[in-house]
Amino acid sequence: MLSSIAISFLLGLASLTHAAPTLGARASISDIAGAQNAWASDTSHVSQFLSAAPTLSGASLTSQAQAALDAELDELTRKAVLDKQFAADPSVQAAGATLARPDTFQFVVDGLRQFATQGASMSATEVNALVSRINNTRCKNVLPAIDAYFRAASSLLDNGLTALANRPNNCPA
Repeated sequence: MLSSIAISFLLGLASLTHAAPTLGARASISDIAGAQNAWASDTSHVSQFLSAAPTLSGASLTSQAQAALDAELDELTRKAVLDKQFAADPSVQAAGATLARPDTFQFVVDGLRQFATQGASMSATEVNALVSRINNTRCKNVLPAIDAYFRAASSLLDNGLTALANRPNNCPA
């Protein structure tokens, strides 16, 4: 059994080896950067859809909504990588709790699914109302929670960049 001094030394050594290929049993630097970048791309895709949705209709609305829904669901894969790495980080824990509520991430998924399945028959008024409801939740709760994950990843990556989730141009003020 290792003494507490030896364990402290090993933990200190591990923190100094920033260029090490892996971070304990969690994820490699490459995995964390990849998860953050892919999640940012997925989030951007959804934001672009929500920015454009009021100008779309018919098959274009449903096909772009399906792509946005796929991107939104893909975010869960990226989140899982960062959840493992930052399980002890209080800001990530709080962000994860926010995203787990049924009125946040799942609400966005349900709204995008509604666009994908019913968008072709929706009026412009209905489209605008659904975009507004999704953005009200996403801009005020979901995207700030994603920002917490990105700040944690950026801090660990220590590359001088802090990624933030891309917002749609029609977020409520």
